[in-house]
Amino acid sequence: MTTLAQHINTFLLSLEFKQSLADPNLYLRSDGILMLLYVDNISRLYLEDAIKAAIKVKARLLEKYKITNLGPAPQSLGIEMHREENVTGTDTAISLGQRAFITTILKRFNMQNAYGASTPMDPNVKLDLPEDRGEKEL
Repeated sequence: MTTLAQHINTFLLSLEFKQSLADPNLYLRSDGILMLLYVDNISRLYLEDAIKAAIKVKARLLEKYKITNLGPAPQSLGIEMHREENVTGTDTAISLGQRAFITTILKRFNMQNAYGASTPMDPNVKLDLPEDRGEKEL
């Protein structure tokens, strides 16, 4: 008997995705499209250059499965995603945070009035893609 997970795995492999060695729920394609599966949720991420291919992948998923498009995810696995848009309405930056999670932990230990300390990231640190470091996978 084929499980739903095996069915989706076979389908994504047929669309030229490769299953990540680091996380079996992460599927990668050489054109810059990533699919992340979590319970009954599929997150689709792609490079700007891969938008046409990503639209085709979405169309194939819609042909095969009953899908509801919930739009850009405001959070995933407790990580909040805030998007900044430019004048054309496209994303220019995405910042990640865990305000709700941190607030919950502070309340649990009765520390909601504690003084915080900022720990900003060094603005001079350049983030790069794995292939820029000679890696083949995330």
